[in-house]
Amino acid sequence: MKINHREVTQELEEWAAEIGWKNVAALIAEHHADFRKSARTVSGLHNVEQTIKRAFRGKTSYYQRKAIELVPTILQALPAQRRYRLESPGDPVLLAALAAKESIEAINAVNLGAAPAATLKEVDEAISAFNAIRRAIELLHCMEAGGSFQRGITF
Repeated sequence: MKINHREVTQELEEWAAEIGWKNVAALIAEHHADFRKSARTVSGLHNVEQTIKRAFRGKTSYYQRKAIELVPTILQALPAQRRYRLESPGDPVLLAALAAKESIEAINAVNLGAAPAATLKEVDEAISAFNAIRRAIELLHCMEAGGSFQRGITF
């Protein structure tokens, strides 16, 4: 399966928003020979961070080539769930795991007495996750049936 450059960029940005760019740069540096040596110092790690940001945020063909060169390293460094989401989008197994995670978060919000807005947000995320499973299974069934899938009961 061909991995889309924009999807890797989006996943990388989300990961950095979650754990911070310094941490992302350090984890990526562990998997890239040129970065590994540079990342041993604070300024070197900053340079690695800037190189990664420029490659994935840059609009020129030079930066796009650099980003493409870095994709295998990024995939190695990504947490398993994020990497799997890029490598196997629409896989019902992954979607089921995500739905289970979202469901647990919704249940925890209810049980822990979270604010109504936060609880509704978690419930909506769980429902969306289950709907994603449904769409993936319908698509698989449709492909197996030669494109003649008839939609059954909806909820």
